[in-house]
Amino acid sequence: MSAVMFRLVLLATGIGLGQIGLDSIARGNAAALVQLALALVLLVAGSAGFIVPLLGGSTGKEASRHDA
Repeated sequence: MSAVMFRLVLLATGIGLGQIGLDSIARGNAAALVQLALALVLLVAGSAGFIVPLLGGSTGKEASRHDA
């Protein structure tokens, strides 16, 4: 369960930094690109944490109606 919470924290932090970065762009702050880059990294890391296990597949054999 802690791995899921860590991934959710990564996603939430990425969204928060993305919003702060967009606000910094609107205000003309020079650190906006760094904030947006960090937000992108956090969002990709959090998303990959959920997607990679799904793409890994299962090690067991699939059940079929035609198997005896």
